[in-house]
Amino acid sequence: MAAWPWRFEVYHPGLREVLPAVQAFCSAVIRREQPRRWVSLLGPSGVGKTHVLKQALACLQSAAARGHWKIPTPTGHRGPQIAHLIPAVDLEDFRAARDYAKYDVIYIEDIGSGAALDKGAGAVTRNRIAELLQLRSGKWTLLDANLYRREIEQQIDGRIASRLKRDGSWMVEVPQEVPDFWDR
Repeated sequence: MAAWPWRFEVYHPGLREVLPAVQAFCSAVIRREQPRRWVSLLGPSGVGKTHVLKQALACLQSAAARGHWKIPTPTGHRGPQIAHLIPAVDLEDFRAARDYAKYDVIYIEDIGSGAALDKGAGAVTRNRIAELLQLRSGKWTLLDANLYRREIEQQIDGRIASRLKRDGSWMVEVPQEVPDFWDR
């Protein structure tokens, strides 16, 4: 995979340090390395976390489309199942967490989305995110949040925070002093 044409771009210099983790993740996915790990990018809004992870997802989709990455099956190979979801929208159905758990790779954009509400829909979203992350244990997962791990634990759900860095997964917390790129 050393020859893979990595072309990740970051527009914010403060985010350059996350590129090795994202590149290592993509290489490990394509090589089907064990154990399967996650990449979590946490931190302030507007620094480019989502942009980097969407590039990683596009890279994996491209590798699959070109036949560089296939999933072995008892009868041969199949293309990988890849999903991009936003919890407040895509986890509304009670079966959604179990459905998304089956994908080979998923990107959960803004795990705090809709989960910070105190009652009702927020509580349901929190429970579904926690369920999805539990079911994703040992499966390739990308996620981001505009919160830090400690804030996720305190404001959303400790179960979610505890799952962000397990089994050697990459969790990068972008420093708070990194300003919103658009405020420059």
